[in-house]
Amino acid sequence: MSASLCGAWRCADGFSDKVIRISKGDTGYLVSATDENDGEEGEVYDVKEDQGALRFCIHWPSNGRFAKYRFLLTDKNVADVTYSYSAQETWLRAET
Repeated sequence: MSASLCGAWRCADGFSDKVIRISKGDTGYLVSATDENDGEEGEVYDVKEDQGALRFCIHWPSNGRFAKYRFLLTDKNVADVTYSYSAQETWLRAET
């Protein structure tokens, strides 16, 4: 993977306030994540290169959401991003 993945990335839909910044450090890639709506910094874990993609995890302390990301550069300013995340629901006991 080339350093061309470095930079600030936003979701193309225009609705997300999350910005993920990628840079190259001495020992590999450095990733940071910010929610620009409230300034919250995500806790980034397990940054690694894998099969031409950059993979990492982000935990957002304010809501407990945990997400796993895969960034794959497809053009100079375009990345294919796959992610999965935890969710929270309220459940009610079913009548029996």
